[in-house]
Amino acid sequence: MNTEQILEIAGYPTDFVVIDFESYFDKEYSLSKMNIWAYVIDERYQTIGCGFKFSDPDFDSDPWFQSWFVWADDISSYLEQLQKVYGQHFKNITIVMQNAPFDALILQEKYNISPKYIIDLKHLDSHYDSRRSHGLKDMAKRHKLQAKGDTMSFLGLHLEDFEDVQRQAMEEYCKLDCKLEYELFEILLPHLTNQEQELIVARHTLDLYLKPKLKFDFKLADSIAADMQIYIDEACEKVGLTKDELSGNLSFVKALQGVLPTGENVPVKAAKRPGKNMTALLGMPKVGPALAKTDEGCLMLLAHPKDEVRQLMEARKAVKSWPLHLKRIVAMKALATACDGKIPMPLNYYGCHTGRWSGGGGINPLNLGGAGRAGQGTHPLITKMRQMLRVNDSKLLIVDAAQIEARILAWLAGQQDMLEAFTEDRDIYSEFGSKLFDARLRKARKTDPPPLAKLFTIRRGFAKDTVLGAGYGLGVNRFYNNCLQNPGLRPMFDSGQYDRKFVEKLIYGYRNTYSMIPKFWKMCEKCFRLVTKYPHEIMRYAPEGSTVGPGDLLTFWNNGGTVNVQLPSGRVLYYPHAVIKKKLNQYDYDNQISYHHGPLWGGSLTENLCQAIARDLLVHWILKAEEFGLSVVLHIYDEILAVSSNIYAEDNLKTLINIMSSGPEWANGLPLAAEGQISETYKK
Repeated sequence: MNTEQILEIAGYPTDFVVIDFESYFDKEYSLSKMNIWAYVIDERYQTIGCGFKFSDPDFDSDPWFQSWFVWADDISSYLEQLQKVYGQHFKNITIVMQNAPFDALILQEKYNISPKYIIDLKHLDSHYDSRRSHGLKDMAKRHKLQAKGDTMSFLGLHLEDFEDVQRQAMEEYCKLDCKLEYELFEILLPHLTNQEQELIVARHTLDLYLKPKLKFDFKLADSIAADMQIYIDEACEKVGLTKDELSGNLSFVKALQGVLPTGENVPVKAAKRPGKNMTALLGMPKVGPALAKTDEGCLMLLAHPKDEVRQLMEARKAVKSWPLHLKRIVAMKALATACDGKIPMPLNYYGCHTGRWSGGGGINPLNLGGAGRAGQGTHPLITKMRQMLRVNDSKLLIVDAAQIEARILAWLAGQQDMLEAFTEDRDIYSEFGSKLFDARLRKARKTDPPPLAKLFTIRRGFAKDTVLGAGYGLGVNRFYNNCLQNPGLRPMFDSGQYDRKFVEKLIYGYRNTYSMIPKFWKMCEKCFRLVTKYPHEIMRYAPEGSTVGPGDLLTFWNNGGTVNVQLPSGRVLYYPHAVIKKKLNQYDYDNQISYHHGPLWGGSLTENLCQAIARDLLVHWILKAEEFGLSVVLHIYDEILAVSSNIYAEDNLKTLINIMSSGPEWANGLPLAAEGQISETYKK
């Protein structure tokens, strides 16, 4: 399909125009140093000009002369002429932009124009590969277009500073950008699948930033920041070391060596240039301390049986990690200050390979409050950060989809007993745990004696972590290490109450109980492998007894070395540069399937598919909620936050729960459930 056909299918105007603003910037005043809102409303802001490139055939037929550059003095009158043709807010034309949060915000704040139909090239490029650079220069290079120009010659130039030569250079520079954006639009738009929904939800994502509704609690933010600083100081005081001594690798390794039990060494990992002093300290070459927060050695030390070791590691964690939370609070305050106390939500549409959003803007609202490790929880101060987001004179509806990925996995794999349990709203974690422990298991109650409540909680926790983790192929070793790294579980393993054989029982108990799920891993890998090896093949899958409508649940095919996987929604996941790696040496994998960003196997493909389908359900729910009249102000993975008037809050909560407890036609047979609450602040 061509551009016009795709826009028509999506319900967008088939005429489109590229709009690209140029503005004043200098070394201190630039988007690299400020958030977009602060930059645009700053007193130093000055529009230099704006480029336009139209698809309208009434304009000159030469593609270059369809590009126009309008200097700042004439922009208002030029926009007024366009409004006469396309409507006050350009409702009769599609707007194409590169980095729409910037250009659309200028249109909104400086010229009072809020177009309904905006398409960001970054969004289109993300569909094919979310991890690559979406800068105009890189996109043009990838598609072998004309090289993008450089803006540094305009550094520090106000409108009145431009001389004739510089004015001509600016015009040519901006017109070239518009030309490149036009060409990229026609190249990238055909990669978009599920055009109608995707363009709408991408536009919705942009509005979360341009038209925020959540308010920011500055007073609470200052209080949390002060308490965090106290926590850092107390952590240092507890171990008798300064912040510099804790954050410095050499000084910290020396301190750690002083508290580790005899015969136990600082955990290490390979390092190219560890330094002479570090090599001497560790007593071995080409290694460094494994103290990064994701290093297994670091996690083991945080769960160490010796108090002094744990305290030292917690202090190190405090001076390394907590300043990042403080930095986030500062960034949120700056963003809210620029927006009169409201907090724009800088979400990256299609920021992940699965299509899920990622957080941006230096605040990452998708991880606000910290996720924490399973079973360990999150520090109360970090959790409290969510409450900085609030509403006044209204209510916040917070609704979360229940066990969504586990439900999708059972549906994809055709694991009927698990599906029945979810359909009947049974406690699957307790059922699985009862089988594992050969004893009745349920959620702990407040009326239970403490020892019984603790036993139920621990056993059900093991069952829950197994169901959620083993579904994607979690192995015994990794699960065992996770248990050892958990401060709440480590003592039970050290005492011998639980051991590695127990973890084996959990993993293999899951695989035997829900045997269709391991079969599904193998099926996914087989389909991917076959279309990679034989590009002419098309592999289709639907589980036995599937109640999905006409067609297939999943379809795999190869398009020029990119494996395409069509999801039940019709959206396509792309795996560029798909290959089957041959065995190179004793350490390399034999016949390992892989793509541009690394190796794959059935379990990782299954995880991709489940998360992608969960994302498509979220899109459906967002659009349904908005269609009903609910204002969705933020969404976090499988959770939706919407604003409601006080008087209708209870009714609207029920409506949103009902919306998220049902799916579209393509999800027929998938049992869904949701739960929610009403609040004035964001909280779990």
